[in-house]
Amino acid sequence: MDKKEDYREHLEAQLKALSAQLEALKAKAGQAAADLKVKYHEQIEALRPQQEAAWQKLQELTAASAATWQKLKPEMEKAWQELRNAVESVREKFK
Repeated sequence: MDKKEDYREHLEAQLKALSAQLEALKAKAGQAAADLKVKYHEQIEALRPQQEAAWQKLQELTAASAATWQKLKPEMEKAWQELRNAVESVREKFK
């Protein structure tokens, strides 16, 4: 297995873990008081575009040639970091 494939698998696992965290937050939001429930669901749904962008970057990385995947790596790292920070921010609000 090459570095590109290792990197892709690592990022895919991280994105799946964040997706699971979002689903857990969504379940927790469903148990909140009515006024907070709407607020929490809005915050979680606001993360969807970032989540989709990160998955899109992963697909681009997967399709990239061996010569060009390194050029996509910084974009993928940025998308991953932004999504991770956003999820962490929402999670902090649930505490």
